[in-house]
Amino acid sequence: MLKVHHLSKKLDENEILKNLDFQIEQGKITGLIGRNGAGKTTLLRTIVGILSPDEGSILIDDVDLNKSPISRRQIAFMSDSTNSIKQYTVNELITIYENSYPNFNKYKFIESLNKYNLPNTSLRKYSKGMKTLIYLLLTFSTGAKYVILDEPTNGLDPVVKRTVLQLIIEYASSNSVGVLISSHHLAELEKIIDQYLFMKDGRINSISTMEESTSQYYKLQVAFENGLPKQFEDDPSISVFSKTGKVAIIIINGNKNEYIKRMENEKPLLIEELPLTLEDLFFINDGGELYV
Repeated sequence: MLKVHHLSKKLDENEILKNLDFQIEQGKITGLIGRNGAGKTTLLRTIVGILSPDEGSILIDDVDLNKSPISRRQIAFMSDSTNSIKQYTVNELITIYENSYPNFNKYKFIESLNKYNLPNTSLRKYSKGMKTLIYLLLTFSTGAKYVILDEPTNGLDPVVKRTVLQLIIEYASSNSVGVLISSHHLAELEKIIDQYLFMKDGRINSISTMEESTSQYYKLQVAFENGLPKQFEDDPSISVFSKTGKVAIIIINGNKNEYIKRMENEKPLLIEELPLTLEDLFFINDGGELYV
């Protein structure tokens, strides 16, 4: 188990991370979401040791990584850019990763290269998608118990993106590896995660699974002759996702049957339940009127 315990971090006297607590289980994929500036990148860099925490600790199996730096080899990090690897050849990268990770599986990595038709050449000849794919394969070949991925699908075409997402799912489940993935691509993240962490203003605002969230919230499309009645618009349990003329899309945290009955008393033109998405949960957690 990877545990983040009472973690705080300042950069230039600004408190970026504020007393964070959560854990990542092996074999599970956790999505890290939040607006730009919420502290996601600082959190990832602190977990992998690029930054040192000011307070709190990061532990693997109750071993504090700050007191046992060698234990960080149990964590592999893939940054949001391939700049750190683009100047090397494949063989040079193998040597670097073998020296950095004692459990690096060279044969598994070469087998994966052949599977995805990646040439054993300089990465200068690789496309963006190929660089991302080989970076992911290197990360997954480290033998680390936990993998941290920062925006792994940015700028990829749909074919490569699908391959990357499938790789993440297969690797996490078949190797019992804990994956923490930060991404702004909520629709694709929703398909692969077991739970999500929502960061806001340097804090973990919520930790939940999609199943837990869909049992707590529900989404309705409603229409009234004179628009959404004020009693519903002012209700603190109702978040207004969007309004267009007579039609509104709302997300409710409350008793579904009770709210539908109240709305039916106002003689609606339409009441229809819609599927709840991770984007909807982002909207609820953020609390901003993003779509109105």
